[in-house]
Amino acid sequence: MDFTLTLVRHGESEANVRHMLSGWLDVDLTERGIEELEELRERVDYPASDAYYSSPLKRCVETCRILFPDKAPVISDAFKEVAFHSMEGWILSSKAEIDAYFESWVRDEPYLDEETISDVMERARPAVMDVVSSCEKEGKRSATIVMHSGIMRSAIIALFALDRRTFLEMSVPNGLGYVITFSDLSPLSWRTLERRI
Repeated sequence: MDFTLTLVRHGESEANVRHMLSGWLDVDLTERGIEELEELRERVDYPASDAYYSSPLKRCVETCRILFPDKAPVISDAFKEVAFHSMEGWILSSKAEIDAYFESWVRDEPYLDEETISDVMERARPAVMDVVSSCEKEGKRSATIVMHSGIMRSAIIALFALDRRTFLEMSVPNGLGYVITFSDLSPLSWRTLERRI
């Protein structure tokens, strides 16, 4: 049976604006982020889904409420962002610093005690597959998960056995994401979720 899974990144958060490693910190959406989500709701053809899920962090829950106001998502800790642990709240002050950090991160060379990309892939793939298999058992053909950029990219890399450096090349604008097609629980393809022109 074919199955469609839509992964949507939360709207712009206060941490995004400050280049903060927010991970599991509960940060608010910005006013601009809320406005952008309201605009995206009108300009993006989000696939209709039979089930909705969300990270429990309020930037995701609020994004789900704005984009899919008549849906009640299943809240799951499995879709939380990378756990930065001791680095939660650190601010990376320049693009060069951000690039250097994530170059190291995709090589599984943590700065301190944060989850590595291997750690995140190890929890992301089964979390996604659990949604797909659970939905299929219930006769559902589609689901949407509102989540975070780091775990989203890690999940796609794990599902499609991509080179980990793909993480650095993937762009996931706030409020957008990817649509993955499965057949008989096997991931077949993925495409970018985009605005209508």
